[in-house]
Amino acid sequence: MREEERPFLKQVEDWAAHVHARGTWYLTDFLTPRERWIAESAARHSGLVTSDFGGYTDAERVRMLLMPEDWHPEASDYDIKCLAITALEQPIRHRDVLGSVLGLGIQRKTVGDIAVFDQKRAYVFATSAMGSFLARELHRVGRGVVEVVLLEDPPQLPPPAYEEQDIFVMSPRIDAIVAQACHLSRANAQEHVARGYVSLNFVEAVARDEVRPGDILSVRGFGRIRVVEAVGTSRSGRIRMRIGILRSDT
Repeated sequence: MREEERPFLKQVEDWAAHVHARGTWYLTDFLTPRERWIAESAARHSGLVTSDFGGYTDAERVRMLLMPEDWHPEASDYDIKCLAITALEQPIRHRDVLGSVLGLGIQRKTVGDIAVFDQKRAYVFATSAMGSFLARELHRVGRGVVEVVLLEDPPQLPPPAYEEQDIFVMSPRIDAIVAQACHLSRANAQEHVARGYVSLNFVEAVARDEVRPGDILSVRGFGRIRVVEAVGTSRSGRIRMRIGILRSDT
């Protein structure tokens, strides 16, 4: 557990106390993959059952239900809406959609995955309240006008096409992971981190960062790296890490 993650862990413990005190489930906002991993671990330690959903199968950001028992929730219990955004003028990109959505003053945790297809259409998953708000207030993405429709039946989107592979590193430091995953020298990877080209769980990374299961790394000009698990140690003492790679041009 990183020191900066302890406030979130405390929040999960408060959610667990709420469930135990009231005997009913607790629904979170959208969690990042790392937050999901922490919440699952903490809830299990508290004797609770968890279930999560992000609006479609294999969603990256999900809402989680913490439950006293396995109550088999349905999709509607996660209170998620899907919006279809169609470009009417200029092509749209993921960062344009995210920037325009957050530019309306809403918090990132109320919005889940954003999937863009052919720079013409995007699907945005949000809490019901924020979905209705976006349907009313979002009229432009970047500099272009868009049409926004709140869907009754969300499409079943394909999962992100991460390519799994194993790498061997001397330590779980972020520059070591970036060097192996992106086929860079260690010095080059360190320079990427120093220049702010690498983010860890959607926050700019620093040199002292180490990776954990569930972490998502974004490397400018390369794409994303998802940390799946530490598989073991080789005879030479190197750590065998299982990662997934999603290149930016896919």
